[in-house]
Amino acid sequence: MSEIKLKYKIWLEREGFNILGKGGAQLLSLIEKYGDLGKAAKEMKCSYKHAWNIIQKIKLRYKSPVITYKGGKGGGGGIELSKEGKKLLQLYRRFDEFIQDFLKNPELWESYGLNIDLKNIVKGKIVKIEKDDNVCKLKIELGSNNIITSIITTESVEELELKNNKEIMALIKATEIQIGVE
Repeated sequence: MSEIKLKYKIWLEREGFNILGKGGAQLLSLIEKYGDLGKAAKEMKCSYKHAWNIIQKIKLRYKSPVITYKGGKGGGGGIELSKEGKKLLQLYRRFDEFIQDFLKNPELWESYGLNIDLKNIVKGKIVKIEKDDNVCKLKIELGSNNIITSIITTESVEELELKNNKEIMALIKATEIQIGVE
């Protein structure tokens, strides 16, 4: 099991639009730390313009500013998170910490029925993908012309970069088949 790594993504949405994900949360955290967008952008290894665009996208989608200006002599007083920016970052952190704690605690996994056992994992190859906007039906060949079918979200297919002839591992549970890549 040591070769299997669990990955996840968290984002906050409003009216169907992603307003804050990992990158935006990192940027808000660095603004909170430095009070300076330039320093935050430099630590994220992105341009000032890119960092500014992230802030503007969050503001547009959240419909509220997430930073305020401190002021100072000549307008050079820096920035800080607005009340709304602090709320967004706190909400993101709360869920991220919850998932981090969950991943570190196998006893919790088992309490949710997530007891992963190697005997439930089979290797296969995707032979057909039927896709719509929400879900995909995967036909997976397990060898010797044994085919299983799994229905997963279209988003998962895209995130895992699944395509025909791709080798995958299928985790078979009592009521479902979960898909992962090595």
